[in-house]
Formats: sequence, C-alpha cells, structure tokens
Amino acid sequence: MDNASKQLYASPPPFCPFARFTNNEEEYQLIHFGESPILSNVADDKSSQSSSPHFRPLDWCNTIDGTYEAILCGVCMSPIIDTPFYSCKECLYIFSQRNVNGFHKECIEPVSKHPYHPKHSLRFIHYFELRPDNKLCFCLNNSASVYNCSLCDFTICQPCSRNPPLLAIDNPKKHMHTLFYFPRKGSMICDVCSFSDQSSLVYSCTQCDFLTHMNCVYFPCVIKISRHQHRLSFISSPTPGKWWCGVCRGKIDINYGRYSCVKGCNYGVHSKCATRKDVWDGKELEGTPEDEYEEDITKSFYEISDGIIQHFSHPDHHMRLNAETDRAFDENKYCQACTLPVCDGIIYNCMQCEFVLHQECAHLPRKKQHATHPHPLSLQVEHQDGWFTCEACDRRSNGFGYLCCERDCDYMLDMCCASIDEPFDHPHHPHPLYLTFDPETLQYCWICQKMGVMRLNCGESYSCGFVLCFGCATLPTKLRYKHDQHFLIFGYDKDASGKYVCDVCEQEADPKSGIYTCSDCNATLHIQCLLGLREDMYMMPRREEFIFREFNVTVLPNNHLSRNICKCCHNRCSNKVVYKISDTVKVCSLFCIYEWWHIKNYS
Repeated sequence: MDNASKQLYASPPPFCPFARFTNNEEEYQLIHFGESPILSNVADDKSSQSSSPHFRPLDWCNTIDGTYEAILCGVCMSPIIDTPFYSCKECLYIFSQRNVNGFHKECIEPVSKHPYHPKHSLRFIHYFELRPDNKLCFCLNNSASVYNCSLCDFTICQPCSRNPPLLAIDNPKKHMHTLFYFPRKGSMICDVCSFSDQSSLVYSCTQCDFLTHMNCVYFPCVIKISRHQHRLSFISSPTPGKWWCGVCRGKIDINYGRYSCVKGCNYGVHSKCATRKDVWDGKELEGTPEDEYEEDITKSFYEISDGIIQHFSHPDHHMRLNAETDRAFDENKYCQACTLPVCDGIIYNCMQCEFVLHQECAHLPRKKQHATHPHPLSLQVEHQDGWFTCEACDRRSNGFGYLCCERDCDYMLDMCCASIDEPFDHPHHPHPLYLTFDPETLQYCWICQKMGVMRLNCGESYSCGFVLCFGCATLPTKLRYKHDQHFLIFGYDKDASGKYVCDVCEQEADPKSGIYTCSDCNATLHIQCLLGLREDMYMMPRREEFIFREFNVTVLPNNHLSRNICKCCHNRCSNKVVYKISDTVKVCSLFCIYEWWHIKNYS
C-alpha cells in the first residue's frame, strides 16, 4: 500500500452516495465516525431493509484490474483514468446498467466548513432519479447531486457548492445597507416576503433590524399581474389602514414588504403571492413605458352608421342592431361568439346572412387580461382544428376564444369563462367568489361534484367552504326550450327535498346538482338535456367543415324526429349536435370521432 492509500485509510471511508438520508442522531454520528450502523429487527425482513436507511462504506481501489473494462465515475460520468477510485460492491449491478463502476475521490468526499454551513460537515448524496420528494438546494433546482447535513437538514447542490459563495449583497433598491449572510437557522421572518423559510439562505443588516431571504432580495420593483388592471410597485414602508391581499384574500401585515397599485388604488398583494408563476409573467417593468391598449385597437367593430356596424369577425357583411326583446324563439339560432342559443336581449343580425352576435359579445375587446393567466389574451375567431378546449372549464367550443398572446403559450379560454371577473357574484350564493388562491390543491365543485384545480372559492369566510368550478359558474341563468313558451331558470339548492323528473329523458333530476325549471309550467330539465353533453355543450351547428385527423367533419343540429345511431358507440345520439363524417357515418361526440379514427387505423 502506498503512502497516499495509507493516509486515506487513516480517516474513515466515505459511504456510498446512493445511501438514503437519515435524521436520526445516532445514525448520523455513526456515519461521521466511520462505523456502519446495525439496524435491529430488519435482518431477516427484506421489505424492511428496502425501506430502512442504509449506509455502505466504499472500497478503495488502488489499481485497475481486469474486473473493470470501462470505468466511469457515477457522479460526474467522466472516465476514471490512471487514478485510484472508490467503488461500492453492493451497487456493482446497478452501475453496470449505466457502464459505471466507481467514483472519483474528489466527487464524493464530504465537505467541511463550507461558508454557507460552517457548523457541520456535509455528506454527498446522488439520486438515480429526480423526484419531488428529493432534497432541494436553496436555488430550488432539482439536482441529482447534493450535499446534505442530516442534523440541520441543510442541502446545497453540487453546482452551488462549487461556485464562490455570496457572503454579502448590495441592493439599494431593497435596502440601503450591505446585507451579510447569516448562517444560523431558525424561525426568522423575512422583512420582504413576511414568511419564515428555513430552506432559503438568510441575509441580515448589521446596522439596522432588517433580515431577508436571498431570493427575496431580487424581487422586482415594478410588475404587472393578472389580477389587477394597473401595475404594482414594491413597498417596504408601513402604510396606514387595513390591507387585504388581492390574490389569496389574506390580511397584509403592513410591517413587511408588499406590492401596491401605482395608480393609487386601494389594492395590495403579498410579495410571494404577486410573484407566483400563475399570477406574474416574470417581467421587471421598472423604467419601461406602459403599453396601454388603445381603444381603436382593442375595439371589435367600427360603427358605420346609427345601429349598423362592421365587426372584425364578419368582414364581408354589415350587421344591424336588433333591439326586439320578445322575438319568437328559434332553437337553430346561435350566437357565433359564445355559441349559446339566442333567447332574448339585444342582438346584432347580419344584413345578408344568418350570422348573429349578442350585443355584449359584439362589444368584446380584441385584447384583454384575465385573472386565470399572467399573459394578455387575444380574441380568436378561427381555430386550427375547427374547435378548441377551454383551459378553465375543459369544455370544447367552436365559437370565439381568447388565446394567449405569447408565441409559445397555447392557453385559451372560451367566451363564457373569459367573461368571469373577480369578485364574481353567483345568484345561488350570498358571498362574492374569487379565483382560488392555491393552484396546487384540488377541490370538489358543490354543484357538479367534479374535482378540479381551476375554481372559484368563497371570499367571505374560509368556514363557508363554497366551491364552484368554471363550468358551473358559466351556466346560463335562463334559457328557452322549444316546447315551453316561458323561460327556464337555472336552480341549485343543496338542501332541496322531494323528487323532480326531467321532461326530456324522464329520469330523476336532482336540484343539488343543478336543474332548469319553469315555475309556470312545472317543467324540469337536466342541464345536459337542455344544453347537451357537458364536454360538448359549446359546440354549435356550423356549415363549415373542419378537419379532425384525416376526416372532414361537419357539426349538424340533432333535431330530427328519429335520432341517428352513433357509428362508434352504437347508441342513439342524444346530444344537441351530431358530427357528420360522411353521408353514412354520424357520431355523437368528439370522443367518438377519435374512437372511429382509431378503429379505422388500427383494427
């Protein structure tokens, strides 16, 4: 054994970097003193061994013999050439799958007295696969190679550990004095974000009582978020009065940093809430001029004369205002924007064809900002596939839609979901509703009982617990039915008792799931019996064909006395529309079109 090997073995051998973590004090000490811990009660239980912490001392290989044909380091994946290396006998099979047989000494040796964590030594750990439950560095990158302190649960990735440490920060926009790294961990509240995050590096001011996370030092000064029409600027000084966050609806502590409206609106947002990815587009706007939408650019039509307009979606003909409110109901007349039947209200009729728009749909802006998306949205009339899927309600539509203006973002909303603003007032709930403040959670809608991420929550009190999905929030409050001269009113009552029977399908209708009723005729209809299948209720009949896969598809009204038999599912087409692929092939839904295509190509 040479002198280098003797010196190496004078210190405890490192453990395999693929060993699992431990927060046990005794096991941690055994690691650093070089003793392999003996796990009790698991010696004869293979399942217990697989889930228990295990530590494998590495063998020092001074020479390369015939056992190793091609040697790669399991950490840096570089060849091990003419140098001693570490190897783990228990991992040889795993290594062989990746042509890996060992580790460079410098790649896996523990780190002691690191400037970011000088109190304890850090042991190296490498992951075979990246998972959400892996230990994360303060940079929040899910790295495969990390150094970890089992006593403090401090983690730093290999790239950050090799970069020069940032021990002092000068950022006059956030604080007038130099900030210095504070290595001790504890429940310390950041003066910028008002949270205590022990996973982040902390910097403090030695001249005044100021403390901040490293990431919070670089929060932007001026931003634009999706929840407010004006820009917001960062404020650190106390402001009199009570403030409530415009995103999470929680109270804002004025002693900590926050964002407030630059135009003087009584609007504020927590720093963390304002910089969420689903709220902020990631752009710092300090020093950049405001890009206000000019009225002539965002306007959807030009007024030709009194009551006559030229709408951008129908450029070939002019449209005339029709203020008649008691017109006869025509079940085949749909608004080309929202795709809902034209029941009442003021509309615009094309002077030469059957193109119709509700007045409010005709006045929709060409561009708008919506609370569900951080980027501006642009009004779209034509769609590449002939239809699109709304991101908020997951329903398909062939009407107008709002598409994200960013080139690489395909986020799109249908007209009904794009019309929802905060606060949202629902006729069957006494409190205002707001877009959910936690996009990482799932909740059930009180009406349809479907679980979803995109939803509206009661803003009055968390104890209220009312949840409404976008699909139920955008259901029309009143509609007409061809066999009833009165309006059908949407109703929902979670405490309803008694039985209702749908006049169309003659099945039981539950008010707890929402129904349409006529108080004059005692008529009752399911939502799907009046509007069609939930997924396809915004697909309206159109003369124009669209291409789905290689099929030319036409959407036709399903209003004949004898219903078609779907060529895919072989059920009668009960939806309000039917999809024609050819004169002999008609299917009941877009799902059945896909299934028909799959049968034709793979059967």
